[in-house]
Amino acid sequence: MNTRPLTRQRGVALFAVLVILLLVSLLLVVSLRTSLLQERMTSGVRDRAMAVQNAEHALKEAERAVAAALAEGVPPGRDCSPQASAADPLCLPHPALGGVAAPAREWIEAADLQPDGLGAGPPAFTVQYLGRRETQVEMGLEDEPNYGQDPGRVEAEFYRVVARGSDPLAAPDRSQVLLQATIVRE
Repeated sequence: MNTRPLTRQRGVALFAVLVILLLVSLLLVVSLRTSLLQERMTSGVRDRAMAVQNAEHALKEAERAVAAALAEGVPPGRDCSPQASAADPLCLPHPALGGVAAPAREWIEAADLQPDGLGAGPPAFTVQYLGRRETQVEMGLEDEPNYGQDPGRVEAEFYRVVARGSDPLAAPDRSQVLLQATIVRE
């Protein structure tokens, strides 16, 4: 019978346990990094959704502001009609070219939907008068019963509304959403 102690096997068992411990530690570190990345991505999606909601709210407030100003007989917004805005950079159709954060753009703050501090700040909008021109009624049925007239042609005033979810200067690290709509008033 062999009576030698098995000291070598204990060293191999210790080495195997250390390797397994190292692998489990690596697995934990990888899963922790993945979890943190998912949390950051979820936060970005939530931030973007809040910014879109704020910008849509600012568009609705802009529509109400234009309607109220027209009811009072006050011209709403900057005059960007072809006659008035020869080379005004703030009348460019793409607001990013004219500086979205520019104070000269005359941003009007809308009510903040997230006053609890979770949002990136209050949304804002700006209104630009694009002029009065002839346009077609949506379905072309406006003057159809009138014989001899061009059906569906009316003269309307056009307003460009640009709304942003928050001020990019106040929160540069948050999602920025910019929406643009056209309001047509007969």
